[in-house]
Amino acid sequence: MTLLFLALHVLSATIWVGGMFFAHVALRPASLQLELEQRVDLWFATFSRFFPWVWAIVILLPVSGYGLLHSAFGNPHPMPTHIHIMQWLGWTMISLFVFLFATHFRKMTTMLKKRLIPEAALYLNRIRIIVSINLALGLLTILVASTGRYW
Repeated sequence: MTLLFLALHVLSATIWVGGMFFAHVALRPASLQLELEQRVDLWFATFSRFFPWVWAIVILLPVSGYGLLHSAFGNPHPMPTHIHIMQWLGWTMISLFVFLFATHFRKMTTMLKKRLIPEAALYLNRIRIIVSINLALGLLTILVASTGRYW
């Protein structure tokens, strides 16, 4: 079971953080060359394909993380500091994603259905800010996960 939990955990984190990294450092700069309407449509299509994966990931990460904790360590008390940090960072990232989706993405979707492109672009920018924060938190989480047991 430990290997399954570890595989799900690492793959989930890789897909989520890697997707945010790609979006931030590659897709965003490339999309700035497009006209506003094309850019907003591209991002909406991208989010519509990526967010279902993120929903699965925000379920898999805690399940696999706690499963890994219990199967590999037998519910250690007290837990190592880096595990506490990973939990805090992970739940913060999940909360930010749920907020992003429930507010800004839904409003962006509504504006796009009405073809109110400048308004949709405002929500796209708010999503960008939250994704940037989550990307930084995700990279920090990877550093904590990979180095924490050596502290």
